[in-house]
Amino acid sequence: MRRFGLVAALVAFGIVAVAATANAVPSFVRQTGLTCNQCHITFANVPDFTFTGRKFRMNGYRAPYVAEKIEAGEEGALNGKRLMLGIQNIYSLRFRNTLLSQSKSATRSKSPASSPSSLTTTPGSSISWFYVGAIGEHIGLWNELYLDGAGGGTGNSIFRLESFDEYDLKFVINPGYDNIVGVAYTTQGLNCLAGFCPYSPGGGTASLGGGGIGNAHTPYVNLILYALIKDRLVTALGMQPGEDNRDFSGHNYGGLIGYALGNSDYNQMWIKYEFRTGNDKIPTVGGVGLDADRNITYTNNSLYTNTRGNTAATRVAYKPADMGDFFQHGVQFLYGFVDRGPHSFSGGAGWSPGIKETYAEGSEFIGNSSVGFGFRYYYDRTYGVEYALTRPYKYGTFKDKNGVVHNFNKVPFNPMNFTFFYRPAMNFSLSLGLSFLTTAANQTSSTSFLKEGVNATPNALGNFKRDGWSWNIGFDYMF
Repeated sequence: MRRFGLVAALVAFGIVAVAATANAVPSFVRQTGLTCNQCHITFANVPDFTFTGRKFRMNGYRAPYVAEKIEAGEEGALNGKRLMLGIQNIYSLRFRNTLLSQSKSATRSKSPASSPSSLTTTPGSSISWFYVGAIGEHIGLWNELYLDGAGGGTGNSIFRLESFDEYDLKFVINPGYDNIVGVAYTTQGLNCLAGFCPYSPGGGTASLGGGGIGNAHTPYVNLILYALIKDRLVTALGMQPGEDNRDFSGHNYGGLIGYALGNSDYNQMWIKYEFRTGNDKIPTVGGVGLDADRNITYTNNSLYTNTRGNTAATRVAYKPADMGDFFQHGVQFLYGFVDRGPHSFSGGAGWSPGIKETYAEGSEFIGNSSVGFGFRYYYDRTYGVEYALTRPYKYGTFKDKNGVVHNFNKVPFNPMNFTFFYRPAMNFSLSLGLSFLTTAANQTSSTSFLKEGVNATPNALGNFKRDGWSWNIGFDYMF
């Protein structure tokens, strides 16, 4: 059955790959006269940015107007301010679909092998709509709303979540030909505001804003002051009231500095550093999920909740309200070029030294250091391949309120993680994702940063077998 499913998937991939070219275009193309390819190598599965695209984003989504406009007349004129017309110029839709998918979880060496999942299909994995564009000469807006299948199973209810994924309002001035200075009221992090995401290969990011479900963030907002100086130096400083609230009783701060060693679409090369710190984030030892009524809930491994008390009422998940202080930082190197003959490339490597968090009850988490790299290559902007690998090299420790130190269990990762793309139009993409040879060793003994009394949990014993895999076929289009 598994072999039949894979054969059916490959046949379906081939059928769609020879489909006719789509002709629709996104709203920024309609507004500016630029093509999608001038700002991105591709938009799927998440967008990358050329140097032109980064500047466009930092400049408040503003470029020379070519769309239809109306100018104020003498009576009631406000210095000739302009009104952009036509909902078709500012409104876009995106549909992501999983045609076929299947997976098999990695197992421990002392456990029986798991069985492959059922072959599934999900039409409309997510549907997003955008209201975006320039408002006058100095203001730009990005709105992104989603219907998302997060938290759902294989039942009839595909869309379990309606989410406000990104809101980004910028006020921008341009002192000099090659300078941008802006203020952003945004749910985007520092890394995204400067165009270093959503495609951010190699890790090494520490942006403001963290936890979420599917395409929904928890309801934080960032206030950020940023600048691009002489097309080379980008800086950003920001703050937020908290990662899951709008209450300024807590604060988080962050900063980014990056320098472009190459500052053109034909030779884009960046080195950047970013950090975040504060006292109101979603704890690393926890996470967020959806309950049966689609409410956000906080979750923890029993390793952490069991240390909080002796009763069910006290053994609860850590929440942002339990935070003391935290600090996280990272370094990233990025390189890319477009249309060198038929070749386009975007890639990078990153280093995250880890994170340190303290909690109000006196417990502490330290660790999760990692390195990674990844790349995206396209031939003739039509045939592409993407590879990514992030490898933890130091797993964390959790010191409970009694001073006992516990291992933060290692998790499996996939050293063979590829996605292949066929893109017959700038706004249509077909993908085949393959991930296999899951492997990781588990830390069960003391290391230099562990104290006496390490408490290894039973499921931490035994290495992962190289028997995990997954594959999926999907298609993605915008108009």
